[in-house]
Amino acid sequence: MSKHWYYRATQKAAQAAGGWMRLLHRHRAVFVPRGPRLLVSFDTMGAHLAPPPRRPWAWDLAQAAGWSHLGLMTGPCNDWYRRRAVFDFFDGLRDSGFYRRFDDVVFYGSSMGGFAACTFVASAPGARVVAISPQSTLIGARVPFERRYPQGQHRGDWEDPRYLDAQSCLRLAGRAVVLVDPYHAADMAHVARLPDTRLTVLRCPFMGHRIPHHLAALGGFGDLMRGLLEGQGHDGFAVHLRQRKGSVSYHKGLVNATLARGHPVLAGQVLNHYGRLPDAPPVPQLAARVARQLRVAEDAPPQRPRIRGSSASRRPSPR
Repeated sequence: MSKHWYYRATQKAAQAAGGWMRLLHRHRAVFVPRGPRLLVSFDTMGAHLAPPPRRPWAWDLAQAAGWSHLGLMTGPCNDWYRRRAVFDFFDGLRDSGFYRRFDDVVFYGSSMGGFAACTFVASAPGARVVAISPQSTLIGARVPFERRYPQGQHRGDWEDPRYLDAQSCLRLAGRAVVLVDPYHAADMAHVARLPDTRLTVLRCPFMGHRIPHHLAALGGFGDLMRGLLEGQGHDGFAVHLRQRKGSVSYHKGLVNATLARGHPVLAGQVLNHYGRLPDAPPVPQLAARVARQLRVAEDAPPQRPRIRGSSASRRPSPR
């Protein structure tokens, strides 16, 4: 699906503004010069499946804000941008002084794109990072808990030492903001590997790995991210997050999370609250899952409580 005409409109728009588009093996980089702030963005997985015209991640946001924009567009394979052509490209930007044209440089991405933002920032020491649910690396020996992306591990070049691990690369960033669900075990394990110096973690409970989807469902996602990318602080984020209590997608995620943790009674309570939301669409499959787990819980034999200090719980004393 990497047909040239998919990118033609984006290339023409960049060239009309004095920018360019470059082919980087399977990926593309498009640059649009505008203001003194440069946004460096990276596509998420599956972006190549979007209908034409193909635009890089945050294209509309950068355009509306008047920021210069360097967008990396992923090719037909999700390889986590682990290609020599991409490494050479960012080395060239660093060595040519490209970033020195701008007063502020921000790297931005989600998931696979978040990994890229947290690693390629090493080509622009002192730049800021905003990443959503990023992976720190896909090297199995370093992240044995990561089993979700075997295609990224197989398709990417994980032998080249450049831009390999956010644990070391992010140390070169000026500041970093990471959005993550604190109850998502794999995502939190990656965030735990990141250096905590100048790192701010914004918690998005029960949004799973689809934080952009849930935040967008609350409305105002573009304004929210614009504030974070401009470094305006996090007060607006906290206000925005409180709106999730009336969000349909949030309640669905909360029900799924409670079921996954074996709390069907709590899931039923959340589902009842969800049903009272205005304009809440029916969720028969989710309701059936909750009912099924409630029946299983009711049929399970009751566990005998352990009384502290009883002979059943007391260890035998050594003779």
